[in-house]
Amino acid sequence: MSNSQNHLTVVELIEKTSHYFKQKEIENPRLNAERLLAHLLGIDRIQLYLQFDRHLSQTEISKFRDFVRRRANREPLQYITGGTEFMGLPFKVTPGALIPRPETEILVERTLLLQADYGVTAPKVLDIGTGSGCIAISLAHHWQESQIIATDVSEESLNLARENAQLNGVSDSIAFLNHNILTDTVDPFKEVDIVVSNPPYISQEEFPDLDREVKDFEPRVALTDDGNGLGFYRKIFSLFEAGLACKFMLVELSGTQTKEILNQAQKISQNVHIFDDLAGIPRVLQITRGEV
Repeated sequence: MSNSQNHLTVVELIEKTSHYFKQKEIENPRLNAERLLAHLLGIDRIQLYLQFDRHLSQTEISKFRDFVRRRANREPLQYITGGTEFMGLPFKVTPGALIPRPETEILVERTLLLQADYGVTAPKVLDIGTGSGCIAISLAHHWQESQIIATDVSEESLNLARENAQLNGVSDSIAFLNHNILTDTVDPFKEVDIVVSNPPYISQEEFPDLDREVKDFEPRVALTDDGNGLGFYRKIFSLFEAGLACKFMLVELSGTQTKEILNQAQKISQNVHIFDDLAGIPRVLQITRGEV
């Protein structure tokens, strides 16, 4: 910035940054500018509107320029600010774990509905591939009598999930376990009632076409099986054959291979339901087994 820009006000900085982000084709440019600036100043975004005439120091502007540079390079907003919200709860996010997405809230909501739809109480829940812990922690918060095992192959993700559990006051309700669902035994959790998972479902063929924000910054291991995108579904569904006694299984869908995944699920049970997201895309598959 030139010397004339060293003492910009909040509103001037928002306007200039919004214009720059628009040129860079950043979606929702003003919202991104406001969230970055609110993060820098340590205030809620709504408070920016009460401080439009506030002048920023040269140090603050220098830090903000770095945020803007990173965002213009397509680094996800959540990785820059270090946090996001999911199911009304705060979550820390780092590049070691997938960023929680609004679509995954449907998986949590459908799981919570098992209380009303089937009278499920005090369930033992297995969350496969917990990542940031958003699914497990949201279930523990909104279904307080549940007990949850949250697994992941990444110790970095598990450490983040533990932090998030502590942040949301549910550490006592969740056991975190380093576990590779593809290779490790399922003996530690054969007696669970519900299995939930948002597995890596992007195929190797689809991966190059992902947005830069996703493929260049989020962990590849959380996005793709480096195969046809069906590998984790097959393995998760096969847990029934391995002796898993759960009555309900809910998995997030890719939206692109629904028929193939449905065919696999129906080999286990004919009681299979698919739920769409707000865009009309098949997003959650629920398997119900036995008498409930």
